[in-house]
Amino acid sequence: ANPFSLDGRVVIVTGASRGIGKGTAIAVSQSGGHPVMVARTESDLREIEASLPGPSTVVVGDVADPALPARAVAAAEQAGGLWGLVNNAGISPYYQPATETTDEQWQHLLEVNLRAAAAFARESAKAMQAHGRGGRIVNLSSIAALSGLPALVGYNATKAALDAMTRTMAVELGPEGILCNSIAPGTIVTEIVEDLMNQNPALRDKFVSKTAMGRVGSVPEAAWPIVFLLSDASSFMTGQVLVVDGGRMAAA
Repeated sequence: ANPFSLDGRVVIVTGASRGIGKGTAIAVSQSGGHPVMVARTESDLREIEASLPGPSTVVVGDVADPALPARAVAAAEQAGGLWGLVNNAGISPYYQPATETTDEQWQHLLEVNLRAAAAFARESAKAMQAHGRGGRIVNLSSIAALSGLPALVGYNATKAALDAMTRTMAVELGPEGILCNSIAPGTIVTEIVEDLMNQNPALRDKFVSKTAMGRVGSVPEAAWPIVFLLSDASSFMTGQVLVVDGGRMAAA
């Protein structure tokens, strides 16, 4: 058997309608897995579903809704039993110094990037424990958690907090074969980043100049390492932050 294959395994992907989440849902399907795609916009998810090579499940909802994690897990159980979670949904709408970041902005970032992700991890882990077959949790971190990127204090802090959750849950769940890792992408060209760079060519130059490889990354280049962390190929890896940044942190 190919240890990189997901062969029928059911994986919840949050924020699956675009960007790295969409790329991950596609890569999971291409690896033989069954993605349970969670996002707010049903039409986007149906469009992705129609393009996938294998079965998938659509769950429509906002990750900030406290009832959504249990609903997504129930859908995964119905699809054959939950194997993996990719905690991808996250926001970064603010760009200003720490001294200008308000309580409301902190609350918003903590709610979506941390509390909602923690709820998905909790409900997924409980389901994995219940059927005793092990499992995988992959949290979407960022190089922002590892370096002091200016004007993003709340985002950076929530991603660093996710890495702490990754390590803690790895230790707690390890004996049951439930492995928990973070993936920390650098600059990946999602729709949002593409728009940003088109509006501001200097930003593209800045992103490119900071990487060892002299280019930015594509969505599949972030998605395939996530699939690796969901597969049997990573069966002795837990509590880690896997950096996928074209050498940006090394070139610092």
